[in-house]
Amino acid sequence: MQATNTILMVRPSRFRFNQQTAATNIFQNEIAGDEIAAMNEFNDFVSLLRNNEIEVLLFDEEKNADTPDCVFPNNWLMTFEKKIFLFPMLAANRRLERRTDIVNALQKKFLFNIHTELLSFEKDEKYLEGTGAVVLDRKNKIAYCNLSSRCNEDVIDKFCEATGFIAIKFVANTPDGSEIYHTNVLMSIGNSVAVICDEWIRNGSERELVLNSLKKNHTIISLTSAQVFSFAGNMLLIKNNSGNYFWVMSSQAFYSLTEKQKTILETEGKILHSGISTIESLGGGSARCMIAELFY
Repeated sequence: MQATNTILMVRPSRFRFNQQTAATNIFQNEIAGDEIAAMNEFNDFVSLLRNNEIEVLLFDEEKNADTPDCVFPNNWLMTFEKKIFLFPMLAANRRLERRTDIVNALQKKFLFNIHTELLSFEKDEKYLEGTGAVVLDRKNKIAYCNLSSRCNEDVIDKFCEATGFIAIKFVANTPDGSEIYHTNVLMSIGNSVAVICDEWIRNGSERELVLNSLKKNHTIISLTSAQVFSFAGNMLLIKNNSGNYFWVMSSQAFYSLTEKQKTILETEGKILHSGISTIESLGGGSARCMIAELFY
């Protein structure tokens, strides 16, 4: 399956700008914002999903923990073939997000096994931040990977060895040459539609490789730089308990899309969007980053 009807989310209580991640995340902005605004945005987002029959397994941020980015659980946790994969993280305070209580709850509820082998790469300063670093075409077992300080080639190879995915690796940069910290800010894959800012893949051979691979199974929506900076690449296809599909994104992302792009997306799912501007600005991530998919 490419899409699941059950997701995990973590509600923040002390959300703030994370100084430890800012050097590698150009989407973060140290602006005025507060934890109450972030919590309200989060709660409204969860209500939208639940009102559309999407199963949300909800956890609260741990008390007294220094985890300003806990709202982005997909970077440390992924499920695949009855396993929970735990991932090596660049920032020290992000490693604290890997919670035993969450893993134990998932094990008990879904009978998952735990795959921890990738964590050993942290001592070598090599990282792979979950489904932020890799965008998965689960149906065709392809892992799209934008190599960066948070997406190391050695860890990708080990991940693919463990899962049977084939990696398609490339390097993407903004027009001014800045690193793209996570693959999922510039691309997302559904059942039959994929979105990508292919113009940010500067190497012609790499761009052709990615586009030719996507074209085999998907209609491609090409995003502009402005749309990526509005988090239009950070969307996710989910289904609900009735089997209906939805593209989930932020309101900022939704309003950046053209009507033609929305029409193509809606061929496979209704669009759901919610205002999460505080989380986007301070955290440098959007709707997709806030969701860890549970496949069981």
